[in-house]
Amino acid sequence: MLVVRGEDGGVRVLSRVCAHRAADIGAGRGNAKTFRCPYHSWTYRNDGTLTGAPLMSDVEGCHKRDYPLPHIRNEIWEGWIFVNFDEDGEPLAPRMAPDSEMLAEYGVGDLVAVEIDTYDSPFNWKVLVENFMESYHHIAIHRYTLEPIWPGDAAYVPDNTDPWSLLAMPGNGTGLAGGLPATGERFQDWQKTALIAGVVWPTHLFAPSSDATAWYHILPHSYDRFTLRIYACYPRATLEDPKLAEKVAGRGELVKIVHAQDIHACELAWAGLTSGLARPRRLHRLERSIWQQNRWWLDRMEGAIGQRAAHRA
Repeated sequence: MLVVRGEDGGVRVLSRVCAHRAADIGAGRGNAKTFRCPYHSWTYRNDGTLTGAPLMSDVEGCHKRDYPLPHIRNEIWEGWIFVNFDEDGEPLAPRMAPDSEMLAEYGVGDLVAVEIDTYDSPFNWKVLVENFMESYHHIAIHRYTLEPIWPGDAAYVPDNTDPWSLLAMPGNGTGLAGGLPATGERFQDWQKTALIAGVVWPTHLFAPSSDATAWYHILPHSYDRFTLRIYACYPRATLEDPKLAEKVAGRGELVKIVHAQDIHACELAWAGLTSGLARPRRLHRLERSIWQQNRWWLDRMEGAIGQRAAHRA
């Protein structure tokens, strides 16, 4: 896919598969008014319109207007772009309304993302999602990092029936890095020191606090490998203030330390899950988000099975 912002300011998601012989037009990031396929030089505007098809004027019935790059349905929630290949699918934003209400003061959609690091992760991505969304492991894996600031036992997971889950972790006021400006002005008292872990299933992970938001971008490759890109998101004014540069860098280093601990936890879990000896297990209340995720997966799978059965009938 190509995600572009057109000259009209609108965001579009386009197929990056050339309409001629299905070559990949290309990947990366930057600024461009056109995209040219490296195979036969078919050229497209950033709205998907085909503008150049060398020598194809000799082909009877071939009209450029008939070969645009297809647009893929998308919508923006809190600054993130979500795509949906189902043209008849239910829109995301209305189902995220309770989540949006809880996050309203954090100003997530107005923050600027700074990439912290990229990780080649040799385990199933669902292991990371489960780890991200529970605080039970704070008492062991994060005993000297997160547990003293956000005690795992104080956390809670709100009810929901939609494609998201939140883990609210009230803090004790010591903060993670300290000294960074708040991202909002009307925080409730508990929000000033809390950390929230959030997921939009299946893979969109984020964690807002009063001064920044962490974003985990998961790119699955196979059942046992994915790439993870971690970003820290700040108000633009924070990033433009040279006096805060050291504190921003310090926050990034702390995120790396915490994720190194999580890598160890995920590798331990993956070793057990692939051993052939793992069995269904009881979950703690602090792992309620995992139960919500499993319920979501079952609903999706049962729905797919029902659709296939109806199709065969």
